[in-house]
Amino acid sequence: MGRFASLILAFAVALCLSGCAARKEKPSAASTDDRPESADSSKPEETKVPAATTPAASPSPVKDLLSTITLENYPVVDGSTATIPLAIALIQKLTGCTPAQAEESVAFNTTDASYYAMHDGKSDLLLVYEPAQPTIDELDVFHTMDCREIGLDALVFIVNEANSVNSLTSEQVRGIYSGKITNWYEVGGADTPIVPFQRPELSGSQTLMLNLMMKGTAMMAPSTETIATTMADTITDISAYNNSANAIGYSVYYYARNMYTQPGLKFIAVDGVLPSNETINSREYGFVNAFYGVILLEPDPLSEAILDWLLTKDGQQLLKDNGYVPVMKLD
Repeated sequence: MGRFASLILAFAVALCLSGCAARKEKPSAASTDDRPESADSSKPEETKVPAATTPAASPSPVKDLLSTITLENYPVVDGSTATIPLAIALIQKLTGCTPAQAEESVAFNTTDASYYAMHDGKSDLLLVYEPAQPTIDELDVFHTMDCREIGLDALVFIVNEANSVNSLTSEQVRGIYSGKITNWYEVGGADTPIVPFQRPELSGSQTLMLNLMMKGTAMMAPSTETIATTMADTITDISAYNNSANAIGYSVYYYARNMYTQPGLKFIAVDGVLPSNETINSREYGFVNAFYGVILLEPDPLSEAILDWLLTKDGQQLLKDNGYVPVMKLD
């Protein structure tokens, strides 16, 4: 082969190699972004939220759990005397049981004893007032239990309707219960000795009295006849004491107004405000205190669901319908 032919052949080989390289670098149609992504493709997929996950399309976990509640698996509920009607209404609402079945299912230990019962594993949910300080300290209540405000109540003072005194200042109430004021004429009433009834230590109303009214002022030692063992005793004793108007006592508003009323008694206004559902809800009345739903920090799921529900609008309406003052503002 001559020299010219060799040059022609070399040029042809170079052109062929150049064309192959060009074709190798150009992506084929199958490698473009128009092709379907493979399962291991690194391209991120678009995130889509299914409609079923929205609150409107999916029932809440609380409602799911509540729908499984029956009279047989209902949690053990305990608490204060004044919340017994709430407990009865609640079990009827959630299980559909009869009033008689509900009443048979409710057995309360009273305020402080119910905290001990929960601590000892004997109950799952408390509907309860604030415990006394020794109970808080011994059980370390606010570190071992989940306490949530569910309603409002108030410390109220009760006298006989024949008593001409309709209002006292908080200073006057403290004076009566510390022993500094001993006659009704000192507060604008008749010239007759004041007989102040007290509640026992570790009762819910005694705790409210010490925390809300006395505030560190020592109460005088009561005589045996002026200790009212139960809240019912307080009201009965004020009503019946010597058939006169010289007795005074204290209770919680809900109990005295709705659970155990006696003819011939009246509430005393304190600092010019008479206790009522409205003045308690607005906190215009000055001696308001919450009551609580309490569960353990690692609760039974049904108990937690019930407590969550009590803090919904429907749960708060249940309180209101049964005469309690809810913590939520309802229309």
